[in-house]
Amino acid sequence: MGIAIQLPKSVGGFVLPRSGLASKSLVAPINAPGLIDPGYTGELMVPLMNYSNEVYTVAPNERVAQLVAINTGSIDFEKVEELDISERSMGGFGSTGKN
Repeated sequence: MGIAIQLPKSVGGFVLPRSGLASKSLVAPINAPGLIDPGYTGELMVPLMNYSNEVYTVAPNERVAQLVAINTGSIDFEKVEELDISERSMGGFGSTGKN
């Protein structure tokens, strides 16, 4: 038996690893963060990956992940011909790590 939820239409969720399980046993969700769509109704499933060479058995009621609820609100996108210039706009990906 698992856990089932019913999220409101404006709330989604991220399923995140539990740091203790990941750091001590090298067991963590495969797709972290996992995304739960707004309005999802049903059972939560967390696919786990064992990154160690040791067998790990999940015990009943063991906490293997944590859920962070996210208010999705609404966003209106607008098509534009060009973007505003900013201090970072020309630097590209990873530009904040450069001196």
